Amino acid sequence: MADVFGKVMLDAADGKDALHQIERDDGYIDKSSGKQYVAEFEDWFKGQQEAIQLAKGRVLDIGCGAGRVSLYLQKKGHDVTAIDISPGAVQVSKNRGVLDARIMSADRLDFPDRTFDTVIMFGNNFGILGEPDNVMGMLEDLYRITTDGAIVLAESRNPLATDNPDHLRYHQQNRLEGKPPGLVRIRLRYSGETGKWWTLLLATPDLMRSIAERTGWNLTETLGEDWCYVGVLRKH
Repeated sequence: MADVFGKVMLDAADGKDALHQIERDDGYIDKSSGKQYVAEFEDWFKGQQEAIQLAKGRVLDIGCGAGRVSLYLQKKGHDVTAIDISPGAVQVSKNRGVLDARIMSADRLDFPDRTFDTVIMFGNNFGILGEPDNVMGMLEDLYRITTDGAIVLAESRNPLATDNPDHLRYHQQNRLEGKPPGLVRIRLRYSGETGKWWTLLLATPDLMRSIAERTGWNLTETLGEDWCYVGVLRKH
């Protein structure tokens, strides 16, 4: 299967708009610019700008994309490990100066216990593994590989902060099937290529809190806007 996300990262890093399609399994299509993945700090979402100031110590950047977060933290003096499942994204991150970028899935966090003081999951990456049970497994792993007093800065879009009838119909169908309203199945289309389907969980703050509490974390605050926020998770 083509690394469509990696191609978006490569073109964005080359200064192209890298406009790509995000197709949902009900046929709904959204468009997104790849420029967000190489954006400078002043162009980040408000919640990201606020949350990144809380980063401390050694940092794990999950779903690093083109490395913008890792590069920002490196410049601040942090020891950062960046991971992404996309080989292209990891290569772009390295090319742009990320010192430690690795191909790794968030469901197989191969690190020693108590390695990191901060974990960053920007770009809706709180729900990167889809089903709530999978997200809980990731958070349990994060509990193991982080130090006492560690924090997780986890971004999500609030699926309920919308009046789009297409989204509302999708939410209702999910409820009828016993799923969280913001559990979406999507794939990327770019430059004539189509990626594989994958599942993403867009979580309300209440759902993020519920998942976190069952895995040893407390949601202590949310930063940003109602529709797009970063949750600050701290160990019990």
